[in-house]
Amino acid sequence: MGYCVSCAKDIKTGKFCPTCGRQLLTTAELKAEASAADQPVAPLTGKSNLAMWAHLAPLIGAAAAPIVYITVLVLWLPGVLIRSSQTATEFDKRHATESLNFQITLALYIAACLSVGFATIGLAFLIVGPFLIALGVAAVVFNIMATVAANAGREYRYPLSIRLVK
Repeated sequence: MGYCVSCAKDIKTGKFCPTCGRQLLTTAELKAEASAADQPVAPLTGKSNLAMWAHLAPLIGAAAAPIVYITVLVLWLPGVLIRSSQTATEFDKRHATESLNFQITLALYIAACLSVGFATIGLAFLIVGPFLIALGVAAVVFNIMATVAANAGREYRYPLSIRLVK
């Protein structure tokens, strides 16, 4: 018997969820996770602000760059620089990886929407346009949430992000 955290269901047989394919947690693992969640998280000592800037820099770059081409080139740069830095901690590198994955995912979503719009000679922009606006608003909200979490010393995983960089 296991529990799927993603689907929030008890599964009677198997090690993987038949719905989403994630590995199931046993009762002992659930209890350990619950007790770990009750423990207060110690703040990071001597933390750097690199994790926060990994999320904040693309947000500032998107707002400041008026040309889409320059924006696409700038958004992924902080994640790559922090990941390759010798002075960055593992915490900083994890946040940089999350930010990098999210920026790549956004670029893929936008490219897919634009290609569908242009392929249908603009007709699909009636549907894709509001989706792109909602995607932009969600990206700003998720970036702000990630920045606040990184500044507080907590981990953050972007929803709907494809994990291309490990």
